[in-house]
Amino acid sequence: MSSASAEHSESAPLPTPGAGTILLLLVLGLAIGTWSALCGIGGGVFAVPLLHYGFRRPLKLAVGSSLLLVAGSTSSATITELFRADSALHLGAAATMIATSFVGARIGFALGKRLDTIALKAVFVVLLAVVALDLAFGADPRSAQAVGDARLLALGAPDYVAIAGLGLVAGVVAPLLGVGGGLVAVPGLLFLAPGLGFLGARATSMAMSVFTAWQSVWLHRREKQVELALAAWLALGAIAGGFVGVRLVHVEGATVLAQRLLAATLLFVAVRFLTDVVRGARASGRWGAVR
Repeated sequence: MSSASAEHSESAPLPTPGAGTILLLLVLGLAIGTWSALCGIGGGVFAVPLLHYGFRRPLKLAVGSSLLLVAGSTSSATITELFRADSALHLGAAATMIATSFVGARIGFALGKRLDTIALKAVFVVLLAVVALDLAFGADPRSAQAVGDARLLALGAPDYVAIAGLGLVAGVVAPLLGVGGGLVAVPGLLFLAPGLGFLGARATSMAMSVFTAWQSVWLHRREKQVELALAAWLALGAIAGGFVGVRLVHVEGATVLAQRLLAATLLFVAVRFLTDVVRGARASGRWGAVR
């Protein structure tokens, strides 16, 4: 596609979804929201390619619109988690990550307008693949931590400093690469604060992502990069999915499956980023000999 035709497609009027499309969006939002709540991520990793390739929305619009789904699923999941008697949410860790991710999201949004993200995505391809394989086949049974321990876990000053740094990085990544901060937060918490266990890490990540997602929605909405007519239906499905996912992950034995789903999600993102890297390199002429 020429630059002129690409520019035209970016500015062409977008069709309003009909009844069949609305139903499909609700079902897809439910599925993505459920999967995301099980893993502790926002769901943008699935929503962005769905909107861009499936519904043929421009990439920037797909990224901005997907954030409404992320906001819906994380808000629903966090509220559901808070009102459970066996909640795994560590309020101190969540509050720390919320504060630093708030700053990180603004930095990431600003950097996204200036940086070529091809090299950054290439780094993440390797990092995500390594973490995914460790989660899938590692010997450390991180999901075995008791739920009650996660809420009452005593964290020291060094722990909070590390968690604060993790929140900052997660906040930067969310708008910069068009993915949820949970992709960084959940694996990061498992390694930096293993006492939280998988349930505690995913609950804390979801709570952080509520604020990151809503802030990112506001930033993208201000730039007219959110298509409410499409994203609202996905978000409604995701709200229901967030509730279902939290209910499912607290079923005995479900944490092992949820951890495997997170590993599969990280591998999916690694492959998606690898595709972006190859396409970007070809488009820029860096790999002129590659066929």
